Amino acid sequence: MLLNLNARESFTMDQELKSKTMQANSPSDPKNKNGFRKMYLAAVAALSFAIAAGMVCGYSASATADMKRKSSPVRPNLEETAWIGSIMALGAVLGGIVASWLCNKLGRKGTLMISSIPFIIGWLFIAYADKVVYIYLGRFITGSCVGIVCVTTPPYLIEISTPEVRGLLGSSFQLFIVGGVLIVNGLGAKLSWEWLAIPSSALVIFAMVAMLFVPESPRWLIGKGGYQEAVSAVKFLQGDFVDASAECVAIDEDLRNQPKGSISLKELLKPDALIPALLAFGLVFFQQTTGSNAILFYTVDIFAAAGSEDANMSTIIIDTVLVVATAISSGLMDKAGRKTLLIISGVGMAVSLFALGTYDEISESNPAVKTDYNWIPLASLVIYITAFSLGFGPIPWLMMAEMTPLRTRGVICGAATAVCWTFVFIITKTFQSLEVSIHDYGAYFVYAGFSVLSVFFTIFFLPETKGKQVEEIQQIFLNYCNRKKSSEKYDEMS
Repeated sequence: MLLNLNARESFTMDQELKSKTMQANSPSDPKNKNGFRKMYLAAVAALSFAIAAGMVCGYSASATADMKRKSSPVRPNLEETAWIGSIMALGAVLGGIVASWLCNKLGRKGTLMISSIPFIIGWLFIAYADKVVYIYLGRFITGSCVGIVCVTTPPYLIEISTPEVRGLLGSSFQLFIVGGVLIVNGLGAKLSWEWLAIPSSALVIFAMVAMLFVPESPRWLIGKGGYQEAVSAVKFLQGDFVDASAECVAIDEDLRNQPKGSISLKELLKPDALIPALLAFGLVFFQQTTGSNAILFYTVDIFAAAGSEDANMSTIIIDTVLVVATAISSGLMDKAGRKTLLIISGVGMAVSLFALGTYDEISESNPAVKTDYNWIPLASLVIYITAFSLGFGPIPWLMMAEMTPLRTRGVICGAATAVCWTFVFIITKTFQSLEVSIHDYGAYFVYAGFSVLSVFFTIFFLPETKGKQVEEIQQIFLNYCNRKKSSEKYDEMS
């Protein structure tokens, strides 16, 4: 329920004199930068959960390899190994669905904090597992938490940031996820799979504690009637020099213009909600069908099959490239634009996958290629990971939150996350089957084909959201609806 109008106006009048004084201060004053630093601190607190999610995603790559040692209490077969890698995606589907309700009920901050409990429980199931079924259970539970994090964190980052840094903070979600992948694989080179679960759970505890000291999303607070709490949140995030009251009034007005009550199916099918939802589904579809998670989940096996001398070291190199390229993408996001980076990403993935597939196909009939040109798999995957990290890695999560209206954001982001993780499960579970049926090179060519299609999808369907307020982005779809209505009216008159 939105704030009562009279209460809002009364509070605004009480703040008027203070607001004028704040506006007189220069934002460049060093002491006024504390608010911006606090915005980044709040972002890092939320992004700690992204690291935790990345550690879940990257866990199976090194853990399943370690489970092959004779002293391991659990030694899964090939089919069980595939389930260990993929079952977390099924949990993420459930988590994404549940998160859409939790986000609206408990808020972004509250949802992240409550997810810490099952997060830790899931890791403890893995740490103390003496049967493969307990590993399945732990992976499913932690996977459900990954789904919650993927739905909750991007909207929180969008809603606490200003337009100038929204691209940076929004794309940082993927950066911190791949940072978690690098951390868990780095630790996995030294720790057994049982002990690897301990630092993973410790990171969740750190994230939960960090969130205690940052505010809830101002937009969510205003949507629930907490106007004064929202003003305090804006001041915390942006500093005292910002007219927090005026900013909250603007948010409140925007919320008032949106429909009230429960979200109906008819409302979701309206073009201004349906079009962003379809675009979000398209983004996560291509994020997964271009093969990213299949390659990341089975990097060690891919390098071993390709003839690399040190598969584990090659995996760590790939993870490092993943982090560095994603960091570069975060810096370019508000300069190059979303569409440009997505096009570069699609082209780069297609070329690198085609090169890797060609190498693998030729080496089937000429084994000497693996000796003379064993650098090609590493070079191809470095290019692939770089291209993925520049565009289709971080941008879908950012644009998903940017394009959707606040009222339907939880539902659409939850549905898109469920779609995303459904495809993660399909891709990771079928990768080994594809290798058997159409060979490794056949799988790479399939992923390369989807990479080409992603370029056409980006060029012809996606809007550019760089530098636009959330309200401006929503207006793009409203204008489309108005043009469509005008066209239909004109046709009827004709």
